[in-house]
Amino acid sequence: MTAPGTILARCTPSPLRTLWAGLGLALLALCMKPGATQAQEAITRQKLVIYGGPQFREFLGCVNCDAYEVDSVWNIYSPLGWENSYSDYSHLHIYREPHGVYSACDPFASSPPRVLDPQNRLYGYLNISKVRPEGICAPHGNAAICDKLTAMCEKKNNIDGSPDRLD
Repeated sequence: MTAPGTILARCTPSPLRTLWAGLGLALLALCMKPGATQAQEAITRQKLVIYGGPQFREFLGCVNCDAYEVDSVWNIYSPLGWENSYSDYSHLHIYREPHGVYSACDPFASSPPRVLDPQNRLYGYLNISKVRPEGICAPHGNAAICDKLTAMCEKKNNIDGSPDRLD
């Protein structure tokens, strides 16, 4: 051991100084590489998937995946994408109808699609109802997903009541 006044004792950094230096470097790295941070977040994010239909056996896509993933509902080129017209002409149209037992766009649907987490636990019901228990649009639901779902339903089904335009 060295005495407090020796040269070696003055050159050794204190644990607090080392901690602050490490935090400063970490913050600098975050500022310099935001893309790397977003990529890491995408890797560690829990994938929320949608199942619908009788006994919830039909896979309807991933609701929180990146727009470039094949099974993402945000992928405009995917058959599962909400923004394309493929599902208007396929068997998937029943999940976007303004009225229907399995529809996410019908607030009174008796069996809307379910959103499940990676452990197959119920995350919520994919439905625009603001009062359905465990619904995405309920007070304790996911506001971001609810807003996108509501916008899709309004666009596809003209829910707002305005007349269709052909211009």
